Amino acid sequence: MAVDVVELDLTDPEVAAQVVGVQRGAYGVEAELIEYDEIPPLLETVEEVADLDLVVLGAHEDGKLVGILGYSRDGDVVEIDRLAVHPSAFRRGIGRTLIETLHEREPDATRFEVSTGAANHPALALYRSLGYHVTHHESLPGLTITHLLRLR
Repeated sequence: MAVDVVELDLTDPEVAAQVVGVQRGAYGVEAELIEYDEIPPLLETVEEVADLDLVVLGAHEDGKLVGILGYSRDGDVVEIDRLAVHPSAFRRGIGRTLIETLHEREPDATRFEVSTGAANHPALALYRSLGYHVTHHESLPGLTITHLLRLR
């Protein structure tokens, strides 16, 4: 099945609602994996998504939004704020496609940074397979976060 990746217009309420649906599905699974249910994108409303100050890429299969990647850029540093694939589309390369598209869209960036729950082994494996390496861990009440970096 072909995946089409486009930049999303979050000011469109229908698009923002679709993003919320993808996030709730994906981050619901992550919440179980990392045993932490206060992941910010899991709790966001349509209005909060519409107000995000991020570039958000959307992956569509057969016209349906199945994955999103939100990021920001400051100078030569790209920070991945969120990567979410709906559980109905797990294990089909959607996350990989979104990250590879980001790398292509930002060819002059020298650093790509991302964080995820330390117990989110599928995400960590994906990032490592794409050249990211762990820089450090951060402990918060009830959660350990792993920070990763990819240099160009």
